[in-house]
Amino acid sequence: MSLSTLSMDAFTRKLASAEPTPGGGSVSAAVGAFGAALVRMVALLTANSPKHAEVAARCTAVAATAQTLADELLALIDADAASFDRVSDAYRLPKADDAQKAARSASIQAALTGAIEPPLHVLEAASKTCGLALTLADIGNPNVLSDIACAALCARSAAQGAALNVEINAASLKDRARADELLSRMRAQLAQVNLLAEVILGKLGAKAKS
Repeated sequence: MSLSTLSMDAFTRKLASAEPTPGGGSVSAAVGAFGAALVRMVALLTANSPKHAEVAARCTAVAATAQTLADELLALIDADAASFDRVSDAYRLPKADDAQKAARSASIQAALTGAIEPPLHVLEAASKTCGLALTLADIGNPNVLSDIACAALCARSAAQGAALNVEINAASLKDRARADELLSRMRAQLAQVNLLAEVILGKLGAKAKS
């Protein structure tokens, strides 16, 4: 069963259950998908408006890219949950002797490294979403610019949640050079998202007051 195809009600109830998945990582991906979807909506509303014919082609391209990002983020809802389950399975492996302990340790490390990939991808998608939102902050239909602000906030929240998951899993990696590399990627993406979100919100705030 794919988490991303559940109804909002079913997903929320599953989230509220005593099961560990889906959890914050999946929610981060879902919130990111909402942000990308809002970007697509504003892009299409702008492209379809005769008043904005001069930017219609650009907005159509933005909409197509936003759809791709939304699809990627929806897939990451399930990918994150699956990666967490693999970590849990690794921790449950037997450790009765040295051989089992070594195999268990190797499995845990591999699973932890794998669990870092989905949130890193969420961060990357959130950064791209903010880049698209920034474009629309300048050329988008002014009647729906508040939705671009919401898109930026969704992307920022998704990135912040994903960053926490990267930090938590990286803290348990024995290969500290690899952990530092992954943390560096995370911090760079998070900084980019935070910067873009602030620029977008500043632009839209100024327009709202004008």
